[in-house]
Amino acid sequence: MSFVERFGTERTNGWSRAFGGGLLWGDRPVRYLFVDEAGTSAKEPVTVVVALIADADAHVMSAEALALETLGGVPPQHKDGFVFHATQVFGDLKYQADWSIADRLHLLKGMMSIPRRIGMAITVSACWRDADTGGTEQFTKAQMDHLMAFGYCLMVSDRNIRRYAGPREVATVVAEDVPEMRKFLKKVPQAFRDHPFHLGPNMLRETDRDREAGYNVQSGELRISRIRNSVHFVEKSEDPIVQIADACAYGFRRYFAGEKFGTDFVDAILGDHRQVSHFARPSGTECWWPDQN
Repeated sequence: MSFVERFGTERTNGWSRAFGGGLLWGDRPVRYLFVDEAGTSAKEPVTVVVALIADADAHVMSAEALALETLGGVPPQHKDGFVFHATQVFGDLKYQADWSIADRLHLLKGMMSIPRRIGMAITVSACWRDADTGGTEQFTKAQMDHLMAFGYCLMVSDRNIRRYAGPREVATVVAEDVPEMRKFLKKVPQAFRDHPFHLGPNMLRETDRDREAGYNVQSGELRISRIRNSVHFVEKSEDPIVQIADACAYGFRRYFAGEKFGTDFVDAILGDHRQVSHFARPSGTECWWPDQN
């Protein structure tokens, strides 16, 4: 039996596996998903996972350069050993005496705006802690929300890669190397392997675009076929684009939690916070792909 007879296409080698367990339908690994999260502790009201979908040629070097340029705004007295964490920049007591809130906000919004400034797609997924999604014997409620937000974020990212990227392009996940992230990444392939989601219209929250069209224009199809099964773990200090994802996740988390500056942060990320006004309990996920929204 020939290769094409066996697999029906020349776009899969038959052995490479997608992140969800199926065949990997593509052979040009030129996309990266830089993934980070915010609000994963039990006391947080909402968990957010963000994926920045970067074109290796068009976005990576520009994003890194802009991140490093933005981080040049860290005051000299704090540069030694500085590693960007949005939560710490905003609220750490050690910065409040000699680093003004105006300058810290400027740096945070500068990091958050980088994907929009260079035309990088961004996916955000949010799960509210008080929604009745339940826990399991294996996972706490916070861990389940993290798992679901992570899975939805990857599936919606994959869907948009299939729609708008080249027909042979696939993506590699790059994530911060923390024990909690490793655990969830290891669980996701088992949880979603060969089990695509098909959400019915009653599970899709109405948006402005639905109302304008007069019918539900959203797709409930969620599956993975363009994300490689290997996940690259990095220290946050090693990868400026993971730091950008950290900033965006923090900005969305403050907005969804109704906290101060949340609206300003999402304006910096998307240009207009009203683009996420339809997000609500129990969860929401969307991808903004330049020129397609």
